Amino acid sequence: MSRRPAPWTRIRSGLEQDFTILRVHEDWFVDPRDGTEHPRAIIDADDWANVVALTPDDKVVMVRQFRFGSQSDSLELPGGVVGAHETPPQAAARELEEETGYRHASIEPIGWLWSNPAHFTNRVHTFLARGCERVHDGRPEGSEDLVVEVVQRHAIPELIRTGEIRHALHVAALHLARVAEQRDR
Repeated sequence: MSRRPAPWTRIRSGLEQDFTILRVHEDWFVDPRDGTEHPRAIIDADDWANVVALTPDDKVVMVRQFRFGSQSDSLELPGGVVGAHETPPQAAARELEEETGYRHASIEPIGWLWSNPAHFTNRVHTFLARGCERVHDGRPEGSEDLVVEVVQRHAIPELIRTGEIRHALHVAALHLARVAEQRDR
């Protein structure tokens, strides 16, 4: 078994900046190897949930939206923040219906990942929804401008390869879905 690094001890937290969807602060940690102190930027954010939504004819329900960080549109899975009074499965089902107008016949958790353990404290919960049927046109939040795209499931690897799907957490979610389905065979 490989050696694990010793944990670093947080010795103090700096002033927090609250940006509504996340909070940023600088914490100081002690290096267990030599006792030196190091500042690290920490971003506290609520957990997120995303969903790989499959239609009865084996297509994947996705959304395309403009992303401010990349200054470009992004083809992604439905998903968003897990609200304070909901569970990750509730958030996944809510986001699927709000963003796309699709409702699932069944939904199951297929794993969770740290969003970015170097700086973020939150987790991303991924769900596989089957039997997704469109029940309305969707009700995205006022700040969301979404275009629903239903893509052939077999086209997903090529969409990733060509860079049409570039959101790292969504590429990972699609991989989790593939692993879950291989496990179930």
